Amino acid sequence: MSAIAGFDGWGWGVVRAAPEGVRGAVSDPAAKGLTDDQIAALQGQGAKEAIDSLNGEFAAGQLPDVETVTFPGPIAERFYWSNDDVIGIQGPVGSGKTTTLMKSRLRRAIEMPRSVIDGVRRYKVLFIRETYRQLWSTTIPSYLESFPKDLGKWSGGRGDPVTHVIRFEDAHGPIEFVAEFMAFGDDIIASMRGVQTTDIVLNEADTMPVEILTVGIGRIDRWPAREHFAGLPLQLQSYGQIVGDFNAPDEDNWTFKVFHDTEARERLGKELTDAMQQDESARARKEGRDPVTVRPITIAFCNQPGYGEPGCENLQNLSASYYPRQIASMQLAGRGDMVERLVRNKITYMRVGDPVWKREFSRRVHVSDTPLAPIAGLPLLIGLDQGFKGAAVIAQCAGFYRWRILGELHFPEERLMAQVFGQRLADLIEDRWPGIRIESGYGDMAGEHGASQAADENATWNLMVGRAGEFTVRPQVIGTNRIQPRLEAVRAALEAPMEAGEPGLLIDPSCRFLIRGFEARYVWKDDTDAHGDKRKIPDKSFTEANVHDALQYLLLSGHSGDGTSPYARRRPGGSPARMGHNGGPRLTGDDQGGLTTGWNVLEPYGGMQ
Repeated sequence: MSAIAGFDGWGWGVVRAAPEGVRGAVSDPAAKGLTDDQIAALQGQGAKEAIDSLNGEFAAGQLPDVETVTFPGPIAERFYWSNDDVIGIQGPVGSGKTTTLMKSRLRRAIEMPRSVIDGVRRYKVLFIRETYRQLWSTTIPSYLESFPKDLGKWSGGRGDPVTHVIRFEDAHGPIEFVAEFMAFGDDIIASMRGVQTTDIVLNEADTMPVEILTVGIGRIDRWPAREHFAGLPLQLQSYGQIVGDFNAPDEDNWTFKVFHDTEARERLGKELTDAMQQDESARARKEGRDPVTVRPITIAFCNQPGYGEPGCENLQNLSASYYPRQIASMQLAGRGDMVERLVRNKITYMRVGDPVWKREFSRRVHVSDTPLAPIAGLPLLIGLDQGFKGAAVIAQCAGFYRWRILGELHFPEERLMAQVFGQRLADLIEDRWPGIRIESGYGDMAGEHGASQAADENATWNLMVGRAGEFTVRPQVIGTNRIQPRLEAVRAALEAPMEAGEPGLLIDPSCRFLIRGFEARYVWKDDTDAHGDKRKIPDKSFTEANVHDALQYLLLSGHSGDGTSPYARRRPGGSPARMGHNGGPRLTGDDQGGLTTGWNVLEPYGGMQ
């Protein structure tokens, strides 16, 4: 492959550099570690004096050489060459993604179509973050690693966009490279109004709102002005890109929804194309001309392997202890979730507090790697939590209390009447587990009250949901709905010994609310009881608590009326009784019969909370 390929006349100056036999390396050096005081001082200065104050290797250097650049690995190389309208790269810390992004901007500038007016290739890239503090602390230092300050002229500052202009030539003529750095603040639409640029860079894209994508797509491909492309073939008249780098995001983050779902990417690309076509039609009417057909918007995604996976990138530029030190420091700080996200490049959930099940729950143990198929001959058991934000978990109980959670149902963004929720539950069961008998459901005692204030829902929530699903919902009464017995039921299943290779609780990977609660969002909060004593209770302000309540009502059904765990009763002398509804427990396995004197079956944990 030739190192440089170019179009004659007014085409692109460079199409592609060869990956074979090249020299150099792309690395991912850490930011310079500026202190808060230094960053504050930089924000108060003009761009030139601020950059001048950054001493050291930021000052002098050369432009990256597109003919000698090598890559951290094949995923980063594919990212480097992409000309898709929207492209994202996800990878662990130290994977070389940020530096690869920076150097790809020079490649984009060289490939810029030449102006038909004066032959100059004019390229502008906008680096955007929420605050100028973020720009100065991470983005600008990373940029200066590839484009040292002495290569061009700095201007702007004091709360305004900062600009770096570099003018140079290659074998195909002059190039004007403009880099702007802007913070969008609290109002993205207002901040982006009037922006005209070729490309937009979203450094740490997962820290930004999705509006930066939907607004930014209309701001790219606006530099230089259209007259510089007049007469060029249509494929050379459109040249713009939104590019972002990020670590593994939370499932709720827009970068996960946009980039990890192929169908969603294609759908969003079509929606953006239609919006751009409407914009072009409106402009054409205003200018009194026929509209042109816009090029379809394409969205691409590059996902680097995490540390420990085959093909992990940029290891050749890191010390052997780089990742082990990262892991040790994160684990020492009690942030194992950060290891999965920042080092393993796994999608995790951002913790909002101290998880209730931090010690007992392990994703590798309690979440199946593959979807759980129902076991033939076993009925379905359903746990329910009532209310406008109702929740359900659908399970089977195999072997000796091997709980297999097959699915969940929860609509956090809707307020559903009991009848509607029940019908959706029935539809889910019919769709995923058709023909399997439902043994019973176990719900909140509060579900025995009126379903809602609606005139057409004067039956109980439990009754209406059960009618819709054609099964009986029994209110869970063990422990008078106290939280401690419910938590102990879940803890017993989590800590149950392995049997036939399965834990006491195994969850289908589709149960995202349940898993997210276990890992990050079913957390403790401080509370004060009626006596003024401080205690910790689960935080119900996060929607995952509803699904966890449903799970608790279900698992408590396996405990006897005195609250004893079935796993404990399996020991010699224990009782095999299993019920947990308002019909009361079977009192078998007791030679003397009856109840133990002084023991309150409805309050087995006494004053515990």
